[in-house]
Amino acid sequence: MAYYEIAPVECPLQQNELYMHLYLRQADRGPNRDQEVILNPKVRPNDFGLTATTAWTISDSLDPNAKIVARAEGFHMQTSYNNTSWYASFNIVFEDDRFKGSMLQVMGTTPAEGQWAISSGTGEFALAHGVIKQKVIQSTPGENVKELHVHAFYTPMNDPVVPGATDGKSWTLGA
Repeated sequence: MAYYEIAPVECPLQQNELYMHLYLRQADRGPNRDQEVILNPKVRPNDFGLTATTAWTISDSLDPNAKIVARAEGFHMQTSYNNTSWYASFNIVFEDDRFKGSMLQVMGTTPAEGQWAISSGTGEFALAHGVIKQKVIQSTPGENVKELHVHAFYTPMNDPVVPGATDGKSWTLGA
């Protein structure tokens, strides 16, 4: 007998499904630098504990002049004694006109290829959950480009129906 059970559940809330195909650029040196080491203990092997803050750019194509649609703002930390294993926690903060002010909260390890978890969201992406499949597609000394395939579900939330309400119950769910 299995130690788990999985059953489908009908959700009474309207959920929207989101797909995005984007590109994230990481640069730890040079004119496009978008991360900074803020803690480097230098006492453990494999840079264990090294922590950097990030504002990686996210664009809609690989073109060097592509439109920046968002930034990944947060941090990443080397979390393994034995190999390279970076843990990242950041917000994808959208800057484009369509999603401006909305965010996706992302966390997970950052291997050359793998998944990040979308654990939450705000604005257009309220109550988001999903995954980002990511892989390094270009790498030069000091810079990586990752291809991102975003797949998430979120619950549309309308603005408060009662202006100035402070009861915390004035939001409505649905489109």
